[in-house]
Amino acid sequence: MAYQKKPGIKQFHVDCTTEAHSRFQALHQAFALPSRAATFEAILFAVSIKDKIDPQILTGMDSKLDRVLERLNDSL
Repeated sequence: MAYQKKPGIKQFHVDCTTEAHSRFQALHQAFALPSRAATFEAILFAVSIKDKIDPQILTGMDSKLDRVLERLNDSL
């Protein structure tokens, strides 16, 4: 069956090893995102910000997020 074109969407094919495909599938399941495209976008985003955000800022954000989640759990 031919690919059905959708507005604003581009089809993208990748040749990769079996191991790379298995890692992608594991990430897709772990992230529990609605589609493989969403998983791919999440990976691209993570890689793109890796070197652009100071690691100390990320650590601070993580700790603040942990505190918010703890307070949310306590309130429920």
